[in-house]
Amino acid sequence: MSKISRRKLFKTAAQAGLFYLSAEQLLTFAAGAAELVLEPPPRTLVVIWLNGGNDGLNMVVPYADGAYYTARPSIAIKQSEALKVNEKIGLNPNMLGLSKLFNEGQMAICQAVGYPKANRSHFHSRDIWETAAPDSFVATGWLGRMLDDLEGSRTNKKEICARSVLPAVNLDPVLPKSLVSQSVSVPTVNNLADFDFRTDPKFALDRNIQMSALNDIYQNFSLGRPHVELLREAGLAANKASDRLTKIAHGYKAQANYPGGGLGDALRFVSQMICGGVNARIYNLSLGGFDTHTNEKNGQGNQLRQLSEAISAFQTDLAAHHLDKQVLTLVYSEFGRRVGENGSQGTDHGAAAPVFVIGKGVNGGVYGEHASLTVLDEGDLKYVIDFRQIYATIANRWFGLDAHDILGKNFEELKFIR
Repeated sequence: MSKISRRKLFKTAAQAGLFYLSAEQLLTFAAGAAELVLEPPPRTLVVIWLNGGNDGLNMVVPYADGAYYTARPSIAIKQSEALKVNEKIGLNPNMLGLSKLFNEGQMAICQAVGYPKANRSHFHSRDIWETAAPDSFVATGWLGRMLDDLEGSRTNKKEICARSVLPAVNLDPVLPKSLVSQSVSVPTVNNLADFDFRTDPKFALDRNIQMSALNDIYQNFSLGRPHVELLREAGLAANKASDRLTKIAHGYKAQANYPGGGLGDALRFVSQMICGGVNARIYNLSLGGFDTHTNEKNGQGNQLRQLSEAISAFQTDLAAHHLDKQVLTLVYSEFGRRVGENGSQGTDHGAAAPVFVIGKGVNGGVYGEHASLTVLDEGDLKYVIDFRQIYATIANRWFGLDAHDILGKNFEELKFIR
């Protein structure tokens, strides 16, 4: 049997981040972990960001408008190839899975979504979408402000933190501004193994012995001193929560064939979390490759195929686990592309573009009129739907919040949620 010293165990705990928490953080985490209930929340939002500025005209194709083919002689989607939505528009032929979901009434297409005086900078426009503040600087994101209200942290932080160990999960390498909140911490995770307590790798075969010894140390902490009792409770709760979350990884079996890599793997992980009962309210993901200045037809087509196949598998998986009514998926980008193609068989930065909302709880259909391809704003589509109308609808109708608190003013709701 290997000898594991108290010093080495405490070093391991420190490396896991446990001893770098403040007293308040320890208290809230200990309370939350101790109360961890592995059951799905009433409703969950999955956000998929199409990074780079997705070309909406080649995703939702205005196949009945001759101006589309005049503006794009090389890259337009043929009328015969478009997956018909109605007599005016169709989906990109690479989106068979999403076309099926639309036909089943599980997808809303919101057309020509944007905001006044559109910005064509990736960074500035993304900041606008993430904060929901086109005209001013805001330190928090729209998802973060929803989390503040969902988790009750604007009124009673400790009470709510005890209910939700993982209010949200970010699967991107860097936490987006959309998830920045006043008081809710959002972890960046892409594997349930990240929740595992890291024991000394030099003694991997003795992991159970190490964990048992660490629990014994916490159990035997001398009581009577508040900060020591707090550390003891946090350590025991953290180990308990880690064990529960790790078991989810082994208990989940996907009921759909996800495309390998990228978004498919990410959505499979999200399904694993939801089906395992982790009660996060928001998951944030992204799919890159949409800055299509060159070779757009192939480049964007490949990314749209990945998007469609991954979301289709995700919905199938959720349905098999009887959870598809509890999950809403939002798909959007920082801007669309210009109407006319450029000289490199691509398109340049534009303005308005479609947004998809997907799920069993969606009133499927087309929302908003397709923007004119001839009456333009400096070569760009004019927006028809303010993106904050979509946010307001999600806040009010999906989560039951007051969208005015999230967005700072009222916006007309759409009807895409049952």
